[in-house]
Amino acid sequence: MCYMTIVSTTSEADLTKLNTPLFQFSKDIAGIPEVMFLNYPRKWFLGSKDGCSCAFRHIGDGAIELGFSEPVDWWEESQEDLDATLQVVEAFRTILRDGHKLDCIDTWASDNKESQRLVGDLEVNLSEISAKSFRFFEGYRFELSARP
Repeated sequence: MCYMTIVSTTSEADLTKLNTPLFQFSKDIAGIPEVMFLNYPRKWFLGSKDGCSCAFRHIGDGAIELGFSEPVDWWEESQEDLDATLQVVEAFRTILRDGHKLDCIDTWASDNKESQRLVGDLEVNLSEISAKSFRFFEGYRFELSARP
C-alpha cells in the first residue's frame, strides 16, 4: 500500500523535462481509477524517488485539520521528502506561470480496482502558501493556481 499522486494539466509540454532525482512525471497512470476525477486533458503520474508517491509530504485522511504547515519537530519527516516536495511545488509553479491549468489528486493505492470517493475539492493558491508549508491531502483534488 502506498500513496499515488496524479495530476492533469492543459499544458502540452513534456513534463518529464522537469524531472529530478527526487520526483518524476510519468505518463503511466494505468491502474489508478481516481484519474476520472481529474479535470484537464493531459494526465500524469507524479512519482517520488521510490517509484510511488510516498516520498512527498502528505496528510492522511484523518488529519486534514492540520492543513498546510511547515515541518515541526513532533512530526518526523525526512529531509529528502521535504526537498522532493519543494521541487514539486516549483514544478507546479512553472506550469502555472506558463499560463496552464493544473489539478492533482493524492490517493491511497489499494487492490480495489474501483475509484475511491474523493473527500472534496480544494482551491490551492501557491502564491499564498509557502513551498515549505505545502503537502498533499489524501483523498482531495487540489485545483492549483498561482494568482498574486
